[in-house]
Amino acid sequence: DTMCGADHAHMGIAPDAKCVRDCVKAGKQWKYALLTADKKMHVLSDQAAPEKFAAKKVKVTGVLYEKTGILRVDKIEAAH
Repeated sequence: DTMCGADHAHMGIAPDAKCVRDCVKAGKQWKYALLTADKKMHVLSDQAAPEKFAAKKVKVTGVLYEKTGILRVDKIEAAH
């Protein structure tokens, strides 16, 4: 999520998946996002499908809009 990024410890909400869901539901400013291996964060265009993958590693197929940093989600699935 765009609130915590990769570190949810400071929120005191466990497990991480609950923290992610709670942050996204808390306000319109917090979004589901993909955090890449090189620590870049991309807001996901689809804010419904990612809920079941909260705090998990995923594979996202889509288009990254460089100017906005938004990743259009065509497909999201668990990473292997």
